[in-house]
Amino acid sequence: MKFFFTFILIMCLVPLGMIWAGGGQEEAAEIVAPLVEEEPEDWDAIYEAAKVEGLVVLYCLSSRVFDIVESFKAEYPGIEVEAFDITGVDQVDKLSREQAAGVYNVDVLNLANGTTLLMEFLPQGLVHNYVPQTLLGGAASVDVIPQNLREPLLVGTIESKVVFFNTEKYSTAPVDSLWDLTRSEWKGKVQMKDPMLTDENMNFLQMIVKNADDMAAAYKTEFGNPITLSEGIENAGYEFIKRLVENDLVLTTSDGTAAKAVGARDQSDPPLTVSVASSKLRYNDSKDMVLDIAWEMTPKMGISKANYIVMANEAPHPNAAKLLIRWMLGDEYGGAGMTPFFVPGQWPSRADVKPAIDIVLDDLVKYTWFLDLEYIYDYGLPVRDFWLGL
Repeated sequence: MKFFFTFILIMCLVPLGMIWAGGGQEEAAEIVAPLVEEEPEDWDAIYEAAKVEGLVVLYCLSSRVFDIVESFKAEYPGIEVEAFDITGVDQVDKLSREQAAGVYNVDVLNLANGTTLLMEFLPQGLVHNYVPQTLLGGAASVDVIPQNLREPLLVGTIESKVVFFNTEKYSTAPVDSLWDLTRSEWKGKVQMKDPMLTDENMNFLQMIVKNADDMAAAYKTEFGNPITLSEGIENAGYEFIKRLVENDLVLTTSDGTAAKAVGARDQSDPPLTVSVASSKLRYNDSKDMVLDIAWEMTPKMGISKANYIVMANEAPHPNAAKLLIRWMLGDEYGGAGMTPFFVPGQWPSRADVKPAIDIVLDDLVKYTWFLDLEYIYDYGLPVRDFWLGL
């Protein structure tokens, strides 16, 4: 069982650019083989079957879902879409309760809760992997979506959780270390969505603890002396969390609230964010804001996480679900159903799409920690308990 979990993690979130090393993948791949038809998919037939179904139900982590609905319905007349803007935490809870009761409402889920998906839902059969064949490589084509981003579960996009600053106030980032956020000059001026409302922000804290040695080294670089831990504190990761909270960290109910507080114009003393979705860079265009990311921070400026697109177990409208998943993955121009998510600070899983920002996907390894889902699953609960204790 341990081998199975490890395989899942390596195949899904191995650092970008790395090559699989080691044996046994064929045996494990049989366990988590993606739901792909052996026969070539006939999309005309799938559309006809989907029109008979007449409906597809989507849970999505973003309010941008409603833009997908309109474009999908225009492309595929005769199929209605019931879309719900639901946080990942609520999607997990809703799907668990419904399927435990034998209720099968949803067809497609778009969420970032990788630990639950890969460690629980996929092995338990609550979700299935579906990858449209048009996005797979073959004898005459290159994979549109690389294997590590489509197995064992399909990744739609990747986002980072970052430190934002206001470029109208600061020509360059006013901080260059995570430890700067614990300094007195930023007391009460760092905003983050409450980690109890989103897995990703709790994951950020968990990765801080996992990389405690790097946090200790960054502290010494920043202040010139080794860190002194508070009584009862185990390592520099926990110490950072403690000091961040004690510096009057401002908790919000959404990433958008935090980003708007930082990026609004005409501020004399704007705050910063920590662990806020990098895709909020789009607010510069859509809301006339002045946000930028503090990329060059030690030891890292945040985390990067996958946004998955999965098919629910016993999806009541499977053909419409296939059409919708293919639509959400867009085209080589970042168009079709990808359009609402083809924004600065959000990276498509498609290898044939140039990101809407100069930082390419492979660069994220330099600036961020990719989530170690096995660590989070095995050791994340003590971090959550520590947070609650603060």
